[in-house]
Amino acid sequence: MELREIDKVVYKQKQRKVGIVFSLIFAVIGLGLSAVLRHYYGNAEGENMMVNLTGVLIGLIISIIIFTQVAKKPYFDELRYGWNLKKQALKIQNHRHRWEERLRDGDSTAAIVLAFYHKATLQLQSLDGNEFGYSDSKERENKFLVECETLSLDADASKYSIDMLLDMK
Repeated sequence: MELREIDKVVYKQKQRKVGIVFSLIFAVIGLGLSAVLRHYYGNAEGENMMVNLTGVLIGLIISIIIFTQVAKKPYFDELRYGWNLKKQALKIQNHRHRWEERLRDGDSTAAIVLAFYHKATLQLQSLDGNEFGYSDSKERENKFLVECETLSLDADASKYSIDMLLDMK
């Protein structure tokens, strides 16, 4: 995966639109199915919690299926990039302490992976408008870059490859 620049405003607009639209789709399908199931299978005494829950769960499954099909469209490119970037950053975060140990041992792969992690984290925080987290992460990145310079390691995030994470498994 490679880092790329995306428009923060467009990203936020699409994120909001998608969230609202799919929440509405889920609500309409879930409530509609609950009403239909309650009509055909409901209890006249009013004990319909399981029938309602079944309708909502089926509505959720249908909404997820719709979303997975629609999310492949070009409109979702920025959002897909954000989701994939978050997944990569979390994969690195889960083993960050081990990557940092390898960095201290002079491992050049660790320098590249951690450089990507820092850049990805900064970009995600910028896209999400997290100013406090951004300044904190920027400080950590600066410390990391000083450490790489001290160890004479190349911290070039553009050299990152998903295959580098296989070393940590």
